[in-house]
Amino acid sequence: MNEIIFLDETSSTNDWLRERCETLSDKTCVTAERQTSGRGRRGHSWETSEGMLAMSILFKDPPDVPTLTARIGLSVCDAVAELYPALSQTGIKWPNDVIVGNHKVCGILCESFGIGDCVNVICGIGLNVSQSEEYFKKVGLPNAGSLKMLSGIELPKKLLCEKIRERAIIRAGELFCGCYEEYRARVLNIGKEVRILRGNDERRARAVDVAENGCLICEDEGGRFEVNSGEVSIRASEGYI
Repeated sequence: MNEIIFLDETSSTNDWLRERCETLSDKTCVTAERQTSGRGRRGHSWETSEGMLAMSILFKDPPDVPTLTARIGLSVCDAVAELYPALSQTGIKWPNDVIVGNHKVCGILCESFGIGDCVNVICGIGLNVSQSEEYFKKVGLPNAGSLKMLSGIELPKKLLCEKIRERAIIRAGELFCGCYEEYRARVLNIGKEVRILRGNDERRARAVDVAENGCLICEDEGGRFEVNSGEVSIRASEGYI
């Protein structure tokens, strides 16, 4: 039976699922009030505050694995729009941040691993639910925001977890081609100057589109090229997005 498991504390919800994945059912979700060793993309630390929803979902052998991060991003947008009508204009900072009103409200980390002939994916989601503007200033995250801060409404984290999981299960069962135009319309980097970071190397270009495989299409003096989210980090040349 598919389920949501509620924990007081764990090192990382992604790690908790991975360590138990062989005995858990497909689409099991775990959420924790506190993560002691949470992480984001490319090894960055992922601090869990009291006002954050930290959750992870296990998908066993899902379709179209390379675009799952994009589809999970859409599922968070779906859930936010449904529960917070005033925040329906959500966007995505390619590849994995959900943006509301120029504030990052959510980060996503999808990690894949093989078991036999199957590829399993654990999708970690960190959603800012109720932190204040003062909190983000204090911890040095001026571009972050919470749903309460932006809407004036505080909803239970349990409700948000249930709604995101519900929408994520639907999106994870789709192919990217079925939601490509919807995703493309939400990507905020398009038309912006970006810095493409690969290790210690930096390349500046203009983001011009999203490819049908989920890659970001960029252009510089050498022409157009695709950027794979698993290989690089994207930063704005100016500002945050």
